[in-house]
Amino acid sequence: MRILAIDTSHPVGSISLTIDGDVAGSVRFGSAASHLVELGVSAARLIEDAGLDVSRIDRLALVTGPGSFTGLRIGMSYVKGLYAAMGTEVVTATSLKLLARQTPATGEVVCSMIDARRDEVYTAAYVTGDGGVGKEIVAPHTTVPAEFVCSLDRRATTFVGTGALRYREQIESTFVGPAEFVPEEENFPSTPFLGKIAGDLTPLTKKEVRCLEPFYIRPSDAKLKKIEER
Repeated sequence: MRILAIDTSHPVGSISLTIDGDVAGSVRFGSAASHLVELGVSAARLIEDAGLDVSRIDRLALVTGPGSFTGLRIGMSYVKGLYAAMGTEVVTATSLKLLARQTPATGEVVCSMIDARRDEVYTAAYVTGDGGVGKEIVAPHTTVPAEFVCSLDRRATTFVGTGALRYREQIESTFVGPAEFVPEEENFPSTPFLGKIAGDLTPLTKKEVRCLEPFYIRPSDAKLKKIEER
């Protein structure tokens, strides 16, 4: 199966091509907020370098958010465009769940945290086990990192994501249990990993693709500003 995995949820996004479970190529965009320019170019280059045509891509795997509002819209428009043109299968994953699944956590819990600006994070937590990430124990939401960390129990927890990276000192000073952090470069959703697991995900129906929207969690800064001005 030939899978094109796309992440535009973060300021620096990425795209990967996986063929029968092996990563044929991967591109991390060269600068922040360059999704509009680099997404199509990078996809075309990966497909061409693999000796393929875009019509031979079997499945599109998309990170739906939370994350960059503009970036998510760009990635979703690209995927919907390919689906409309060729009917390529579409599967999705949230950035929080993907971060948790790609993290080789050694503790009992993995907590994904994405920098949401405004001194907040998007976060969710999952239990871990021999089979990898399992049950969601904290649903995705937006919160102040220090307050959220204080509410967690003492179980050994691995923190991952740009929020964990930015607020590491706060986490270390407020968390009451053993805390583990991943290396800096592993705090972003991995499209090579998404490509490898995408074959096991259930494709969206035609209606689900048509109705697909970014997973924002909270309103955009522009919408919040309008609310505050009322």
